[in-house]
Amino acid sequence: METVVDPGNVLLAEIAELEVQRARVEAQVAAKMLLLQDLRRAGSQRHVDPRRRDLEAGFAADELGVVLHLPTKTVQDRLAQSRRVRNLLPRTWESFVAGEVDAYRIGLVAAAAAKLGDNHDLIHLDHIIGGYAAAHTPAQLRGKLKRFVARWAPNSGSVRAEQAKRSVWVDHQDDGMSFLHAYLPTTDALRIDAMLNDRARAVSDDRTFDQRRADELVGQLLGHIEGRPTSSRAVIGVTVPVTTLAGLDDQPGESFDGSFALPADLVRDLATEPGTLFHRVITDPLGRILDVTELERFPSAKLGTAIDIRDGTCRFATCSRPAMQCDADHQIPHPRGPTTGTNLRALCRRHHRMKTARVAEPTDLAMRTRTGSRREAELAHFTLKFGYAA
Repeated sequence: METVVDPGNVLLAEIAELEVQRARVEAQVAAKMLLLQDLRRAGSQRHVDPRRRDLEAGFAADELGVVLHLPTKTVQDRLAQSRRVRNLLPRTWESFVAGEVDAYRIGLVAAAAAKLGDNHDLIHLDHIIGGYAAAHTPAQLRGKLKRFVARWAPNSGSVRAEQAKRSVWVDHQDDGMSFLHAYLPTTDALRIDAMLNDRARAVSDDRTFDQRRADELVGQLLGHIEGRPTSSRAVIGVTVPVTTLAGLDDQPGESFDGSFALPADLVRDLATEPGTLFHRVITDPLGRILDVTELERFPSAKLGTAIDIRDGTCRFATCSRPAMQCDADHQIPHPRGPTTGTNLRALCRRHHRMKTARVAEPTDLAMRTRTGSRREAELAHFTLKFGYAA
């Protein structure tokens, strides 16, 4: 009797093999990333100046970021995770090389290993986790690692270390909406959650419970009294086509750094807010701001604003730091190079130092020029800064 082969099972086997191959390739990439980092570190030792030595040793992450199209911070994290697992958890690293565990799971294991200070705990983790990671989902692995750390390293100082990472950040979405994230101690988060619940329950209207919670959070943070904000010095820079403000079309407003866009209706509403400031900046068809020359080394506020609008972010290819948080770098150093729009560019402090210390030449920094549809019209663009004076 002829055996019937289920084509679905054949496909499942092929998918499983491809997943193994993918993990093996990720391990090969990780190993070569570490090799490049070691190469750059060794080469940096020729410098006597420790600051320049550190800058050159750290430039491997920037080089890799350009090749991988990833932010430098992401590459730095991947390097640290791979090195930690390779050096401290050799059996788990072997599972990675064999394609049994992928890079994402290796990152989870590395984060847990960072909280273990005792070698015996690391050996124990290395003994049990490779096989578990290969047979379980990332969520199950994360839970396993949390239980392991809580049991075997309860006094490792990881609680204090995590509390030191307190932070708040914004993740911009579509349609003029964003997520506001906060990494807080659990006790504080629980108190805030309970407070929002209590205040939302105390109000009864046509809003949903979640909407009342969100509005209460905004009210608490912005200090609303009778619906009017009373204390906020936040300034948000948005580049808006003049045709939008005039109501001739509905082109959106865009943030300087390109991280979010605001619908035309919302932009026009904000333009009527008290305290709104306007700067008129003339650009050519490619979006280049018409040149302005100043005699001082540091650009004036108006020229600095123009540079922020033009560049949006640090000009390094994979860096997303907003131009408003960057240095104004003279491509030709001052005083030989003038303080002009054509000679100035936004560089974050890290990449500015690398250029100044000659760790990387401008060609190595892979500078990008922002051109395209957002600057193609020969129109004056208005920079709309909206906020509230205290």
